[in-house]
Amino acid sequence: MRKLRSSLFLRYSLSVALVALVIAVMLAVELRSDMSETVAFLVALVALLVLLGAVTVWTQRTLTADLEELSGAMQRLILEGELDRMPQPRLAELNNLAQEMDAVASRVREDYRQLTRERDRLRAVLDNISAGVIVVNRKLKIDMINPVAEELLGTTGEYALGRTFTEIHHSPVIDRAIEKSRRGAVVNKEIQITLPRRRWLRVLASPVKSKKGRTTGVICVIEDITSRRKLERVRRDFVANVSHELRTPVANMRAVVEALLAGASEEPEAAARFVADLDRESKRLVDIIEDLLVLSRLETSGAAGEAGPFSLVEVVREVMREKEDLARRYEVEAAFADPGTEVPLRGDRNLVKTAFANLLDNAVKYNRPGGRVDVSLEQGEDSVTLRVSDNGVGIPAADREKIFERFYRVDKARSRDTGGTGLGLSIVKHAAEFHGGTVSVASTEGRGSTFTLTLPE
Repeated sequence: MRKLRSSLFLRYSLSVALVALVIAVMLAVELRSDMSETVAFLVALVALLVLLGAVTVWTQRTLTADLEELSGAMQRLILEGELDRMPQPRLAELNNLAQEMDAVASRVREDYRQLTRERDRLRAVLDNISAGVIVVNRKLKIDMINPVAEELLGTTGEYALGRTFTEIHHSPVIDRAIEKSRRGAVVNKEIQITLPRRRWLRVLASPVKSKKGRTTGVICVIEDITSRRKLERVRRDFVANVSHELRTPVANMRAVVEALLAGASEEPEAAARFVADLDRESKRLVDIIEDLLVLSRLETSGAAGEAGPFSLVEVVREVMREKEDLARRYEVEAAFADPGTEVPLRGDRNLVKTAFANLLDNAVKYNRPGGRVDVSLEQGEDSVTLRVSDNGVGIPAADREKIFERFYRVDKARSRDTGGTGLGLSIVKHAAEFHGGTVSVASTEGRGSTFTLTLPE
């Protein structure tokens, strides 16, 4: 700019000096000339002044146009970051300025591209992490919010940006955490919200500080821990249920042993009865432990055994033969509508067999003397449906959603009499999910139930 000013000053100085020289010469001639020469002098002077004015106007307009082009180019570069090269000025005095601005533009373009890459990388990270992120400035206005936070709080980025947290969600605990963090503290809390739906959230609010140590904003990380809380509750309930279920057979076995030690072993009839009770309770204890081991493997590792091809018809026939004595003991007729052809399936054969055995076992035990159980197979385009229907006692409507839970029993007294562990239907559900299938129930209290197990081929 200094060179530009010097060049323009020199140009105008030379022009003025030239005009002054011409006028001085003409005045000297005028003193020796007549009237006609005076007129000629004045005409020449006016022409010279007009020429000088035209040069001045052209120079001013050219300079203004060049500066406007350079200024517009710089604005496009700063606002849009899109400029290949600075425009070339018409005035030679602006060439140096254009070159200097072109060098600055190159650095700006590179910085802009770098910032764009960093911004896109940051946006990709924020959009794909599983936690919600909110960034607020010193005035507690939201500068950034990612999609997870929008979903957790029931808002949109378009609405949230530029507003305070109180304006987008009514949660005094989070609002106080942000306010406290703005004063320099790190806040870590677990809270429960009810809108847009009931959730448990872990909130971590941390201050954002400048190089001088001043707090310039707050970053708030929100994590949905609802499933973790539910899992913790399920585990507590599971431990309590296991303790209760194991305590009963163990206590019964202990009582039988004490009775035998107290002298019942010397009475043949009492001893036989106590030994039979001991055998029944020990079998029940073994069944509970085995079912717990199966559930544990399914829930922790997601696998129960080796998977491979097998015939579902063969599995059903095998289980039907094994349950013949059970059906006779409960005076229930069990029938299988054998399709007569093999139904191929791929998966864990033992797990599918256990699931079907549990369904058939329940259909027989929760039936009436003279009742009936019908088993059928239906092969679809890409799945196989196994149905177990009975005309037994049925399931009350209030219990149908809970029967697949661990240790849940509709009739606890009858379950104890039949030796049920309360884990059979839970194993069926996990076995179906392990194979990518489903299990459902349709039942009418007092008229029977139909369990439908669908497995993909």
